[in-house]
Amino acid sequence: MECEDLLSDFWGPGRQDQWRKIFEYQWPRDETYCGLALKDSDQTVGFLGMIFSRRRIKGKLEKFCNITNWVVQEPYRNRAISLLLPLFAMQDYTIVDLTPARKVYQIQKKLGFKDLDARGRVLLPFGRRLFEPRSPRIQITHEPSQIRPKLAGEHLKIFNDHRTYPCSHLLAAAEDRYCYIIYAKQKNKRLTYAHVHYISDPDFFALVYRDIRQSLIAASKASYILIESRFVRDLSLPFSFSLSFRAPKQYLSSTLTPAQIDNLYSEIIILNLRTHARLKYLIRDIRRKLFK
Repeated sequence: MECEDLLSDFWGPGRQDQWRKIFEYQWPRDETYCGLALKDSDQTVGFLGMIFSRRRIKGKLEKFCNITNWVVQEPYRNRAISLLLPLFAMQDYTIVDLTPARKVYQIQKKLGFKDLDARGRVLLPFGRRLFEPRSPRIQITHEPSQIRPKLAGEHLKIFNDHRTYPCSHLLAAAEDRYCYIIYAKQKNKRLTYAHVHYISDPDFFALVYRDIRQSLIAASKASYILIESRFVRDLSLPFSFSLSFRAPKQYLSSTLTPAQIDNLYSEIIILNLRTHARLKYLIRDIRRKLFK
């Protein structure tokens, strides 16, 4: 791999097995390349990783490109943007950056990237609304062997494509509908939390929210649950609050809205990355509102 030395320097020694996962992901793809390289003669001096996938959304096949590992050697930083420019010619793709650094976010914002999500919703492990209507009777399982037979179509494809990665699956099923969830167990300093990356039916999730919350907390031994705000933007989830991410996630798309873009088929899943919201940003937001 031409960029091997560059990525080894970026990731640090002894982590080759980690960054190689970005290029050796398990789901099918049509593309024969895994990124863009910046070269000076025969030397690779910059690289932008690209993770490709196909998703069927509302009956239409959508092409995704998740960008990752934007690395450029110091003497060539003035040419770094040239790695991003080809993305604007990929008009039949939805381009997503789920882990932008703050400086990267600012650069991409100036180039026309749109905000995908700036906040996460934190679900506390307790509480219920007074006089809350009784939720439908449901069955919840975290066992993959029980979940797989109940899925079909795109949901079954998602399950199979993510089965080997460090994420967990939950299925909450009633008689006539179900909610399929993919989440990962993470740690924020001393607190363990569950980060939800995908919700197949947000409306049903909100309807049986308390039961799912209790089961997910118990299964992951988490102190709280983190969900991207775009997954549940207009839903009422008692005993939850919002926190800002380090930098807003970004995207380019002519066909999809933020609510239709999740965290699947990305480096977050492949590497089980932490992108948790930060308490200090909640304090910052409160100060801004008070002293505006």
